[in-house]
Amino acid sequence: MANQKELREEYEEEKSYSKSQVFLFLIFIPAVFLILAAYIVLTLLGVNVNDKVSGITHAIPFVSSEQSQKNENIQESNEEIQKQVDSLQKKLSTKEKQIAAYEKTITTKDRQMDELKIEMRDMEEKADDEAKKQKNNQLAKKDVIATYENMSPKNAALIFAELKEDKAVAMLKQFKASTRTAILEKMDPKVAARYTTLLTDQIEE
Repeated sequence: MANQKELREEYEEEKSYSKSQVFLFLIFIPAVFLILAAYIVLTLLGVNVNDKVSGITHAIPFVSSEQSQKNENIQESNEEIQKQVDSLQKKLSTKEKQIAAYEKTITTKDRQMDELKIEMRDMEEKADDEAKKQKNNQLAKKDVIATYENMSPKNAALIFAELKEDKAVAMLKQFKASTRTAILEKMDPKVAARYTTLLTDQIEE
């Protein structure tokens, strides 16, 4: 009896193995090869197998629902990322505008500084020219005065009689008192009196 039982168990076990082997070799492995072959052929023909599979899975309620949830999560994540990107771009744009405004202000200040430097340089040059001119005029006046002082009073009086009144008075004012007196003595009395009056008025002013 024991031997029969063992034989029966061995038979059942072998029968189970044989069914598994039949399923494996006759159904599963050929099916896998067929699927792989079909995938390769369709890919070579230009068919997007992944999209087709995705479409099939969407048609399955459970898979479709799960995939939709994933898509929604991805969409929400993308929207949040896009919001952050938009916010950063807005801040960046604001900063760029501020920088542009600062650069414009700096450029304006630099231009104003350059203009002030040019204006100051021009003023300095004009002041130098004026100082040189005044110095030259003073030297020229001194030379003229020295010339008249070395001239005889009579000749000087004749020259002064031909000069304009204001210029003659201005020059007489520059002479030493002794030279001025000597020249006035050689002038026509009326002219000398006129010049004396003008000289007195200028001294009083």
